[in-house]
Amino acid sequence: MSRHLGLDVGGTNLKWAVVERNVEPRLLKTGILPTDTRDGEQSVVRQLLGVARTIVADVEGIESVGVGMPGVLDPEAGITRFIPNIPGHWEGVQVTAPMTDAVRSPVRLINDARAFALAEHGLGAGRGARAMLGITLGTGVGGGLILDGHLYLGHEGTAGEFGHQTILPDGPRCNCGNHGCLEALARADAIAAACGQPSVEESVAAARAGDSRAQQGLDEAGRYLGIGASNVVVLVAVDRIVIGGGIAAAGDMLLEPIREELRRRVHVTDVGRITVVAGELGIWAGAIGAALHGST
Repeated sequence: MSRHLGLDVGGTNLKWAVVERNVEPRLLKTGILPTDTRDGEQSVVRQLLGVARTIVADVEGIESVGVGMPGVLDPEAGITRFIPNIPGHWEGVQVTAPMTDAVRSPVRLINDARAFALAEHGLGAGRGARAMLGITLGTGVGGGLILDGHLYLGHEGTAGEFGHQTILPDGPRCNCGNHGCLEALARADAIAAACGQPSVEESVAAARAGDSRAQQGLDEAGRYLGIGASNVVVLVAVDRIVIGGGIAAAGDMLLEPIREELRRRVHVTDVGRITVVAGELGIWAGAIGAALHGST
């Protein structure tokens, strides 16, 4: 039996989880607090170190720490490259080295969407899947791939960037610099705009109340996501697709259009064997996945 700490850093909150590993992983403890962005990246890193020190001192037997963060990272070097949604100057910020010094344990860095996929595969809706696509829907559209039962990271941990495949060649400009990325079509503000609502939460509520524009907007987002999922299925033959993030609360209003696109577009494998489901771990998925990653 071993214990591992995971930290999930977002622009609003910092979440943490302690996972116990035996034959099967088990969630032991969780916590959440507002992210300290007053001094940009400096206060965020200071807060990370402080939280990690406190938990390692309070919970006996923690052997490793994993840190999940959004954006472009260099996990091998333990530094951030580009983080658009947390205030600060994040190019080249070292995260793992000062934390290793602070907690005297191995520390690993991982993209938060890859952490989501790892968590849902280990403890959530992806349990038992041999090949799984995890999709996170929020300010951006992220992803992670489980292949042959293991998280596939690729070069510098960048494999699985589901949201940055081109769906419309001449579509809207994405924050990554490309045009027509899935993220530009299915991130939170794009869905809200398509639904004619201020937010995705209000979009889902309006659709449930019978608003035809909101229903059409969710259907359109699901269609784009289904096209992207179809591309992944024909390339790597996943057997489960797990979707997380606030918009996943739309349930079948979002998931059914994805399933319909899979049935429409995938003809090289049996689509009937592929399940499309919402994640089970909620807000804790990123921290759990970071803990699992740190333990490997």
